[in-house]
Amino acid sequence: MIAHDTTPLIQVLLATYNGERFLREQIDSVLAQTYAPVEVLVRDDGSSDATQTIVGEYVQRFPGKVRLVPNDGTGGNAQTNFLRLLEASDAPYVAFCDQDDVWLPEKLALEMDAMRSLEARFGEASPLLVYTDLRVVDQSLKTVAESFWQHQLLPLDSMTKLEKILVQNVVTGCTELMNSALRSMVLQMPAAASMHDWWSALCVGAMGHATALATPTVLYRQHDSNVLGAMRNRPVTGVPAWRNHTARLQTWQMIVQQAEAFLRVYSEQKSSDPKSGDQLPADAQRKLRGLLRCNDSRNRIVRVASLFMGGYLQQGLRRNLATAWLLWDLDEARRQQQR
Repeated sequence: MIAHDTTPLIQVLLATYNGERFLREQIDSVLAQTYAPVEVLVRDDGSSDATQTIVGEYVQRFPGKVRLVPNDGTGGNAQTNFLRLLEASDAPYVAFCDQDDVWLPEKLALEMDAMRSLEARFGEASPLLVYTDLRVVDQSLKTVAESFWQHQLLPLDSMTKLEKILVQNVVTGCTELMNSALRSMVLQMPAAASMHDWWSALCVGAMGHATALATPTVLYRQHDSNVLGAMRNRPVTGVPAWRNHTARLQTWQMIVQQAEAFLRVYSEQKSSDPKSGDQLPADAQRKLRGLLRCNDSRNRIVRVASLFMGGYLQQGLRRNLATAWLLWDLDEARRQQQR
């Protein structure tokens, strides 16, 4: 760890894979942060382009500021890459970083101010998360949308509730700043987790506290391999479109599997205080089991009613009606999947 004064260290976790095109801009923007001290931990997932060479250059040019975390042979996806970085981190605060964005200079300073406010209210031992809006840009950094949240019509005032987070993630990983208590929880993330940012959002929704800053702190780059709102062609199945549940069921199954894993991991983890019971509060367990009832009940009326009564709703009427129709027609959707 870097030697530093009373200002706490932030370790920025940068997961890379074939990111040579934009990597230098991203690392430069992190090193240019007005907040100090900052250490960048980089782990590469087996790039075949010049990414590893670029990382090596920064490690040599900025000793003590950029550090390479060796690849132990595990990986294959961003989730595992970030998990290995979390395991290697040891600072009081960590921030996730994607390889193709650009951070605005005040990002970490703004987030640390918000983090200190959270600590003053809830204590440093609580799992705490700060995340922000983003400015959507094209590959040349030309603005596409001033606010990612507005572009996606995200209702931030209600999405901090666990029942909402279970079915829709609103936390973008590259904007996150978390404390060590939250890191300890996220380190238990299993393979069934959708992504590291969604899992961390679930952790604070169930057991911690978060602050969302409406100020964009990241230039969120969209390019040919990362196009915002890209549409995929639906497979030809011979099933009428209104009853073709293929994509709907895949998304729903991911949500259910993640919820099952979350309930399993944290309800089985006893806290250090035997009098405090399970780590996962009873109310959070109730909400998780309520979501699973939407999937497990053999009664279609119960499935749909549980969805709306439990408040497991996403942004937009169309999405919620599509999910309700899937749950009503769930038996047919599963038959389609087995064909």
